[in-house]
Amino acid sequence: MGKQTLRNRETQVSTNDGMGKQIEQTFTVDDNCLPSAQELEAYKQIDPQIVQYLIDASVNEQKHRHQIEDAKLKMIAKSDKMASHINSLGMFYAFLCVVVIFSVAALALYLDKPWFAGIFSLTGLVSVVSAFTNTQNKKTKE
Repeated sequence: MGKQTLRNRETQVSTNDGMGKQIEQTFTVDDNCLPSAQELEAYKQIDPQIVQYLIDASVNEQKHRHQIEDAKLKMIAKSDKMASHINSLGMFYAFLCVVVIFSVAALALYLDKPWFAGIFSLTGLVSVVSAFTNTQNKKTKE
């Protein structure tokens, strides 16, 4: 933690007129819970008990930050677990559908209906191939 500074310096020179523009931006972010030592000394001169109050407030702030971080981590873990569960169910049901399609095709062959078995076998084959090619396309896009 501590003070973090982001500086942005830009210089632009335009046409033959010699017109130019210079922009300088500085952002300073202080994410410390306690003020600096000089500020604490100035506060102490105003009220001697304010330093203890600021320390207590910083301890409470740190506890709150930790609770928020823990809550974020728990939500991320829950989301990942749910996504994994949904993927597992999807794979199970896809496998079940393929087994049913090929079982119906085998039954059609047994009942001497080759055109029906061919259509169902082709449907099962196309579904399996399309599932793998779509997965590969998603991986290459990412």
